[in-house]
Amino acid sequence: MSIGILCAVMMSFSWEALAQNLCGQRMDIIDTLKKRYQEEPVSMGLAGNGGVVEVFASTKGSWTIIVTRPTGVACVVSAGEAWESLKGPSELDQGV
Repeated sequence: MSIGILCAVMMSFSWEALAQNLCGQRMDIIDTLKKRYQEEPVSMGLAGNGGVVEVFASTKGSWTIIVTRPTGVACVVSAGEAWESLKGPSELDQGV
């Protein structure tokens, strides 16, 4: 899923819906993802509402998506297994 599509999906949610998920200080969440799941950032983008969308993944395949509000509060919006990195836009074969 491209970050553009991901951002469009995230913008369809209200901040109230996000608040029902696990939220906290961004650095606390990132530290937990690194220590507990060995997840590191693999992509990020800016949502239309000013939030920052970040995807974290581990070499074991676990992944987590967080959104950080302009206030600095971050919320986990999704997590799962079997992460697979795809070629980015600059890496795609442009053809002849």
